[in-house]
Amino acid sequence: MINSLHEHALKLSRQHRRTESELVGVLIEIERLKLHRTLGFSSLFTYTVSALGLSEPVAYALISVARKAKELGALNDAISLQKISVHRASRIVAVLTKENAKELIEFAATHTQRETDQEVARRSDRGNQRHESLKVPTEVLELLKKAQAVMASKSKRALKLDETLKFVLDDFLNRHEPVRKAERARQRGAKIIANDIASDVTRNTARNTARATPKISTENSVCTKSREKHRENPSAFNRRMPIAARTRHAVNVRDQAQCTFIDLAGHRCTNDRWLHTHHIISVSHGGSNEQDNLTTLCSFHHDLVHQLGFAIEGQVNWIKEPVKAYCH
Repeated sequence: MINSLHEHALKLSRQHRRTESELVGVLIEIERLKLHRTLGFSSLFTYTVSALGLSEPVAYALISVARKAKELGALNDAISLQKISVHRASRIVAVLTKENAKELIEFAATHTQRETDQEVARRSDRGNQRHESLKVPTEVLELLKKAQAVMASKSKRALKLDETLKFVLDDFLNRHEPVRKAERARQRGAKIIANDIASDVTRNTARNTARATPKISTENSVCTKSREKHRENPSAFNRRMPIAARTRHAVNVRDQAQCTFIDLAGHRCTNDRWLHTHHIISVSHGGSNEQDNLTTLCSFHHDLVHQLGFAIEGQVNWIKEPVKAYCH
């Protein structure tokens, strides 16, 4: 009984190694062909989590290893021959190079995870520095990830957690550290004074110009003609107005700062980065800046809507039931 269970466990273990090895190769091809975009997923990570149903840590490990395996033949061979697991390979990809690939892969395959992590730390830029161990509670990590998403949207690039943490701490110090607060107040005061001086100069110049310029009949003025033209054709003067901050805040609360795109399987896009506020009825077609005419889309799905150029209810669904056609 014991031997049969052991043999069965070994068989399943070998199958698992073979399956994850094949999955790495498939992900390489999917990313090369951009198949995930064809299926409506904005990133390979979103596709791996939403479509394949893998957990975020497993998806991250697979993708990081797949990308490094595409770059380094030695890692690709080690994964294919099952000399090293995907999990163990994901521990070394950050410092893996063409020069050290053979040596580091062999080390990871023959040493414990703890020893592998220590070797990676030694090889990294931070390897020679001693740091106090920091245990981050789950709720703090969730807050940090939320800040990471916000900063990615603002900076238009993906940020690592340590970069995000540095920015958050730097921003906190800018707001609360006494010396920085004093410097910011000084700059703000200097700017106010400069604006006041500029305003005085502008008012004096305008006053002197008005005194020296003869009055023009309002009947022949450009303003009068413009008003008459506006009364004849008001739509000709429709212009795109900025969305009020209060409305934008309401949309963010309603959509929870997350893309509202829902795919054919009924899964909502999980992207909370690079978000755009989209007009359901475009301004050029008479759409307003009212909250009900606005929805949140990530850059990929926003671009998809504009490229289609026609109502897309038949191809995708939205977080709320559309009462009007989606136009570009």
